[in-house]
Amino acid sequence: MTSRYIPTTFGDTHVLCFGDTSKKPLFLLHGMTMSSTMWFPNMKQLIQERCVYAVDVMGDFGKSKPEFAIKNRRDAHQWILEVLNAMQFNKVDLAGHSMGGFLSLNFSLAYPDRVSKLMLYAPAGTFHRISLKFFTKIYPALLFHTELWIDNAFKWFSGKGEPLDPVFRAQVIAGYRHAKPLLQVMPSVFDKEEFQRFNVPTLLLIGDKEVIYPAKKAVANAQNLIPNLETHLIAGASHSLTMEHADVVNKLTLQFLKK
Repeated sequence: MTSRYIPTTFGDTHVLCFGDTSKKPLFLLHGMTMSSTMWFPNMKQLIQERCVYAVDVMGDFGKSKPEFAIKNRRDAHQWILEVLNAMQFNKVDLAGHSMGGFLSLNFSLAYPDRVSKLMLYAPAGTFHRISLKFFTKIYPALLFHTELWIDNAFKWFSGKGEPLDPVFRAQVIAGYRHAKPLLQVMPSVFDKEEFQRFNVPTLLLIGDKEVIYPAKKAVANAQNLIPNLETHLIAGASHSLTMEHADVVNKLTLQFLKK
């Protein structure tokens, strides 16, 4: 593993690199109020097929160093473009969980020629508006910073009703208590018109116990928007599917990348 900072207009972006740099690049964008550490259950499998770059989203809880806030969708895709340009990658595979999924599709719609394949894991918003219950679960954790509220939020995200893995629970709690998120863009639903010329091969994985929106409706909406789409409902999974059901997510992702 190597660690480096990539300068952009919005600040220095922290990127972790795993695997053989001669392989095709796969970029990962984590979920909101998380960091690149969330990918540890996926990394050993993904590096079999790709050189993996785990990016700390600018303005979130990772090690990136923001100088200017990302305020809208244009800022968001400009930031990713600057990272890819600085690293001299003309085309990459791109994957994201939750907010990272929203950011990944947002970039892919703006710059489809820069993305070989797109993988969306329970993307926030994107294909269906987020339930109000999400905000009642996450905002108390952000406001009060107590372990109880933070654990309650992540238990709600869990298909198993369990708290975060101890590997990064302490990091997440520290982030909620001491960090101030500066990512100001909110995940929304993309308009149908934006997909008129979109032809990036896309994989969509959503848990059948998803809590931030109705899973089947989100999948159906996505199928109406993206012609070249592969979708799977992961049995027993909720919003934390990449961690709790890593074996299934890894298998489907590798199969998709090899096609």
